[in-house]
Amino acid sequence: MLRTLGVPGAVLIGLASMIGTGVFAAWSPAYSLAGSALLISLFIAASIATLNAISNARMAGIFPQSGGGYVYGKNCLGSPAALIAGFSFIIGKTASASAAALVIGAYLAPGHPRIVAVIAVLVVLALNLRGLKLSLVAMGLSVSIVVAIIVSLIFYSQLNEALPVTAGMAPEPTLVSIFAAAGILFVAFAGYARISVIAGEVKRPTFVIPWAIGISLTLVLALYFLVAIVLLNFPQTLGSPSPLQELATIFEYPAWLIQVGVVLAAGSALFALNIGIGRMIFAMANDGPLPSALAVVSGPRAVPVRAEILTSVVVLVLVTFGGIGLNLAISGLFVLCYYAVVQFSSMTRTGNLLIRWVIPCFGLCVMTLVIGSLVVSVRL
Repeated sequence: MLRTLGVPGAVLIGLASMIGTGVFAAWSPAYSLAGSALLISLFIAASIATLNAISNARMAGIFPQSGGGYVYGKNCLGSPAALIAGFSFIIGKTASASAAALVIGAYLAPGHPRIVAVIAVLVVLALNLRGLKLSLVAMGLSVSIVVAIIVSLIFYSQLNEALPVTAGMAPEPTLVSIFAAAGILFVAFAGYARISVIAGEVKRPTFVIPWAIGISLTLVLALYFLVAIVLLNFPQTLGSPSPLQELATIFEYPAWLIQVGVVLAAGSALFALNIGIGRMIFAMANDGPLPSALAVVSGPRAVPVRAEILTSVVVLVLVTFGGIGLNLAISGLFVLCYYAVVQFSSMTRTGNLLIRWVIPCFGLCVMTLVIGSLVVSVRL
């Protein structure tokens, strides 16, 4: 594959992967678990994301090739760890992609969300097959517009009087439910993994990838905490599968702008997710665990067409039979398993006490609590 991505392009992939499904859909299923402790869950999710980002950026600098955790696991821990990382990434991100498509349907056509979701998946596939450059242009425009819409909604809600707050039926948070909610919210931060997965297409990866991960994660952290604070001020919004739409209704903010934001954000997430999944399938097919036919690239832009098509087929199956909350929970569970391999891999590389042992060990401990909590408590 050609190395064409610099810092701006890599940051865009990270932003488009994170500012999508999470900011529009993760709040309600997480609130159904954590209730008034939602900000604590968000802090836990952000902490996991930061710890994983440090180790991920470190490993991407050591192994600057497509495949991310699959490559790190193979080189540092052996083939079984590589397979865990690769298949965890594919399953988790495919579930996240289907959730993104369903979010588009939930906001645009609440009565027929699956039909709209299928159309969205097919449109994204068609654009991805044209090459990464075209997708980056679309993602850049989408991310800029979505951030502007969300920020304007936040300011609009602070400058205008709202209807009286209606207390929702918030659950009583427990330690398990708080950590489980963190697992769902973590999906919203996990987009930076796509930056390392496509490392084979990044120029100067040892420089570009750490900077791109740091910039994209910092920007998303700030945005998500602002959104969470505003939504918690109006808990009645968190009983809806489309909380930002409910917030817009309260303040008489133009509903069509929220719908535009959803289409662009979730559509960008689909772009980035399909790119990342397709490249992971390509890396595993090129290496042996998956059929070599999936490693074929086509066209002047060297797109892994078969891997992209397979990704979209699986996403369509999940769109047909799954739901937003369930898909986000599945995504959180498997993506955390993926990052566990990254952290264990980081421990095998030489480095100072902090970066080799403290960060990976602390990250693994918190992720273990979140994974266990998800398995025990999520029934979405």
